[in-house]
Amino acid sequence: MNTNSDVIIGLDLAERTGICVLLKESRKILYSGSVKLGGPSGKRLVTLNTLLTDLLGKYSNVEIAIEDVFLPVVTSPRTPISLGELRGVALLCAELSGAKVFFYPPAKMKLAVTGSGRAKKNDVIDIIEREFNLSKIDDNQADAIGIAYTHWMISNFNSAIV
Repeated sequence: MNTNSDVIIGLDLAERTGICVLLKESRKILYSGSVKLGGPSGKRLVTLNTLLTDLLGKYSNVEIAIEDVFLPVVTSPRTPISLGELRGVALLCAELSGAKVFFYPPAKMKLAVTGSGRAKKNDVIDIIEREFNLSKIDDNQADAIGIAYTHWMISNFNSAIV
């Protein structure tokens, strides 16, 4: 049963996946948190599938904003594969539910949230906590909120100039 409509689901896909559900009309956060997917690869993918299927079944007229893949210079060779698997599950869930998907690189999110594409993680967290009256959020939760907020801002800007 759809309880709310017109939401943005922000995702920071990682082993600890950040999630935000933002109501488009009022920019109110309906849910935010992070979930440790953990376990073997197949189990992580099933956990993400279950989580997204539940969210997409609860809300209607959903847009999904995902933080685009960012790999540090020093990274495990398995990391790109793992992130690609998570991204594939998110795209499949979106397609099956009819949700539109948008990707934003970390620098674009940092620019939208802080005014600098090179902002530090703590700057993003501090601004997100102040803007949405939150406290003690983790990196992944902050990124998910930041991605949803970035999509909200870009969508509003684009609709204002059309």
